[in-house]
Amino acid sequence: MSSYELRDPIHKRISFDAFERKIIDHPFFQRLRFISQLGFIQSYVYPGALHDRFTHALGAMHVAGRLFGRITSSSNIFRERLSSDELNELRTRVRLAGLLHDIGHGPFSHASEIVFPKLETLPINWTWWRGTPENRQAVHEDYSVLLIQTLAKEGILSEEMAQDICSLVHADAKPSAWLNARSEKVPSLQKVLKGLVSGEVDCDRMDYLLRDSYYCGVAYGQYDIDWLISSMGVEEREDELVFTISENGVRAFEDLLLARYHMIDQVYCHKTKAGFTHYLEQAIIQKEINLVIPTDPYAYTALHDGAVIEQLFEASRNDQHYWSVHLMRRLTARRLLRLHDMVVEEDQKTLEELKQLCDANGVRWFTHTIQKELTHLGEGPEKAQKIYVKKKTIHGHTLVPIFQYSDLLQKYNEKLQFTDFFILREDVGKFEDIR
Repeated sequence: MSSYELRDPIHKRISFDAFERKIIDHPFFQRLRFISQLGFIQSYVYPGALHDRFTHALGAMHVAGRLFGRITSSSNIFRERLSSDELNELRTRVRLAGLLHDIGHGPFSHASEIVFPKLETLPINWTWWRGTPENRQAVHEDYSVLLIQTLAKEGILSEEMAQDICSLVHADAKPSAWLNARSEKVPSLQKVLKGLVSGEVDCDRMDYLLRDSYYCGVAYGQYDIDWLISSMGVEEREDELVFTISENGVRAFEDLLLARYHMIDQVYCHKTKAGFTHYLEQAIIQKEINLVIPTDPYAYTALHDGAVIEQLFEASRNDQHYWSVHLMRRLTARRLLRLHDMVVEEDQKTLEELKQLCDANGVRWFTHTIQKELTHLGEGPEKAQKIYVKKKTIHGHTLVPIFQYSDLLQKYNEKLQFTDFFILREDVGKFEDIR
């Protein structure tokens, strides 16, 4: 039974127990109060977008619990093959994976990842890893694993539970022997649980679309979460569990898809936000501010938005710090064009013409490229989460891949790829003279 409850503008009430509260109260998690959900520059466009990773993580935990309850009640597989204690252990893992999936975010969320260290330099217990660490730059999911492992070292989480949580939030982390043993009773159990945390219809996406649209004051991210969850389930097919959606739930899924599509286009990739993101990245790269990302988990969790914003304010006092000055004074660049598909020859030609024109006339420019995959559905078994529609027949029902069932999904499943072309505000007049 839950012992605690808080109010939330999206889900109304979020309940949690004493064990979950212990993790919520930990400094690692409390730090998320000071990491903005959309980056502080998003509030330059949407003044209400002041919400943080802390509230999103609580919401994701809540949705994860709802999703777990729905899929385990939709099929007898779980109740017949697992004990109530085992189901409670799994529920705890899924809820904590929702709670901790973003714990590794750095200042300004994704913007700071441009100066993250190499993955192999993080003091991660690599025995939890599938194979050896790749030779790449670390990302926030890697730091999430590091911090969850540190919670285990402190005794907040058991090693077993911590490893399973990591396996649900990171593609390269493998589950513990305990979870593997349960997967022998329930086929592809870990894969299904991971889909609730990081999949096509997961707790992360289901919370942030509603939350971000609410705080930005836009209607794009709205969809019927209650109807969508109630339409979901799992079935055993070809010796593995697959997600199912009832026929009358497909429209709710399509609404979720459209909500994501429009939020990417209108909010997450807003032209002003894209321009200021470039400013922030340049302020970091050009060392106008001193942002060094440590590998030590405790030093890393001492970083938050406010500390870096203070550096930006200080840097902006020096007029030689172009990027910091323009960022903190909200002096935007001018976006000339958004080229929606860079694989089209005409768009590539236009981009090259713009670059050459600006270079020949001393007009300073930069580009900001966005590449987003709306879903992996329909891309093949190695990528796609398997979701089927339970289509009624005269003999009961049959399972139809949702990509085949939904015409809308087929149309909107394309990769979102576009490039914004900006010129610096001081060169706008010069460009107008030569165009």
